[in-house]
Amino acid sequence: MNFFEHQSLARRNSRWLVLWYALAACATVASYVLAAALAYALLGMYGALPLAGDAPLEWHGLWGTYFSALARVPWKFHALILGLVGGCIALVTGYRLWQLSDGGPAIADLLGARYVESARCKPEERKLLNVVEEMAIASGIAVPPVYVLDREDAINALVAGYSPNEAVIIVTAGALRQLSRDELQGVMGHEFSHVLNGDMALNVRLVGILAGLTWLGERGEALALAVAERTRRAGSENAGLEVVGALFGMLLAFIGFPGTVAADAIKAAISREREFLADAASVQFTRHPDGIAGALDTIVAVHGHTTIPVAYAGALSHMFFAPVVATWWQFPTHPPIDERIRRAHPRFMREDYRARRHGAAREVAVLDGAGNVVKHIRSGPAQVMATVGRPTAAHLDFGARLLAELPQRLREALRSPSEAEATMFALLLGNDPRGSAEARALEASRGAEALASAAALQVYVGLLRRQHMLTLAELAVPAIKDQPQKARDRFLADFEALVQADRRVTLREFVLLTFLRQRLREGAGQPIPTRFQRIEDVLADAHIVLSMVALAAGDGERAAFERGAAVLRAPWPEPVSREALTTQKTGDALERVRQLAPFAKPAFLKACAEAAAADGVLRLAEVELLRMVAATLDCPIPPLLAQQDPQALAA
Repeated sequence: MNFFEHQSLARRNSRWLVLWYALAACATVASYVLAAALAYALLGMYGALPLAGDAPLEWHGLWGTYFSALARVPWKFHALILGLVGGCIALVTGYRLWQLSDGGPAIADLLGARYVESARCKPEERKLLNVVEEMAIASGIAVPPVYVLDREDAINALVAGYSPNEAVIIVTAGALRQLSRDELQGVMGHEFSHVLNGDMALNVRLVGILAGLTWLGERGEALALAVAERTRRAGSENAGLEVVGALFGMLLAFIGFPGTVAADAIKAAISREREFLADAASVQFTRHPDGIAGALDTIVAVHGHTTIPVAYAGALSHMFFAPVVATWWQFPTHPPIDERIRRAHPRFMREDYRARRHGAAREVAVLDGAGNVVKHIRSGPAQVMATVGRPTAAHLDFGARLLAELPQRLREALRSPSEAEATMFALLLGNDPRGSAEARALEASRGAEALASAAALQVYVGLLRRQHMLTLAELAVPAIKDQPQKARDRFLADFEALVQADRRVTLREFVLLTFLRQRLREGAGQPIPTRFQRIEDVLADAHIVLSMVALAAGDGERAAFERGAAVLRAPWPEPVSREALTTQKTGDALERVRQLAPFAKPAFLKACAEAAAADGVLRLAEVELLRMVAATLDCPIPPLLAQQDPQALAA
């Protein structure tokens, strides 16, 4: 199953979720209405509450009289309970969805996780940050912020967010201490699979939607536990009231039990199979099956636990790498560990692996005497499409090499919002960092100090090969994104002013500007709405974007355009003229094309890839443009595509 099929499957699961939720909500409401009716009939049988009908209730024995009273419970009472419970479910669901509207950061806040600052972190946290950065570069997505659950010794992790470029990684302190680097990489490969396959957004929505079903039962359970704790601490004082409170809480939890069971059944039905797929994807990403299998085995080998006794852990149980709650009645959200190991690595030699590991972390450094030079590869359109959302071990190797070769001064700059912005400005200054039109525009908008900072960083930026431009932007985005939206908007405006400073926009400048806009604009992390079901609905916009890709082919523009148009079977006689391809027009076209349905995107992206590779060579300008289009569509292409042998690149 490829990237687009996974995305479409996630959307279908979301639609099924609505039906399952409706059925579960009906069952939950019915349980409360029935319980209330049973209580009302008991009181009505002895005259404490009025019953429907004018005739007095006649005695027909205990049970006969009780069932007669039950049949005469007023319908208005049923309607009242129905409205109260249904309203409560709807209110709690709406509130939780609003509470989680920020996606990943909201989940981290609910769990009480601490944000890991790269400038001030422990060695084991630095190891985690390096692994996450490598995985992000290999996946072609923004580097996710990383959070740690400091007080949790369990071995567990999760990823949360609504879109690939707005995800956050949350890891327990126990996982950092007890997993080796290879095992941690295997776990991160598992979590990045959830990001790329659309599971992450579905899981977050699931938390909000199911909150209404479980809220009443959870409140009853919490009340009973709180009363028991107070009784244990305070002794027998006010014991009678405490018993009444505990019984009420237990009754409330029992009545809400159908909702809790239904919610857990829905989570388990969606989660279990996706966990198998994520384990398999981790092996594919890292090409090191011992990583994910070893991480799972370590949980058993060190007698580690995976449960996390924090608030909301139960509601988020389906999002974690391993089970976080342990109750006898629950539907398991995760398959058994042994079964996961067997499927992920059928030849896993448990005893040999444990003998090698000895329970200690094993650090592995990837060294490459060739530096940033990656072997020459020929990437046909089919190969390009196969990499969408599917990074491999080669991509991870590239990410590790690139991070290792970044100058320390530049790595530090990419972690500071102001210096990350200066690094992006430095990409535009060219060979004359102080005398160009861009330099004058930067000084006019930000002052001499900002120009000096960008000029100083330009020395380090200039050391990088040109094909690292988008990867450098991906590394800079997290720091810039840490600022309020107003500051982000100011940066984008100033960046566009530099692009326009010499009154012409190069293809490279347009690619970088569009890429940063998609990552930093307001609402960038929200799911892309589907407005168009077929490519025919945005044919004029597709014509503009494909013409822009063909334009990068140079003298072969017409042949490249025809090759791409043939994929879409579009009736375009010729590409849009260069003069008509303005920045505004092309940007608007990209914005509409990105709102295509998931299954309509592969054909369009393949058309762009065919145009780029029409002459059998992928030039750097074509590669940058193709990656930008893919990022705009939320279909990340791993960066190794852009890292051909520099000697073979025609700039």
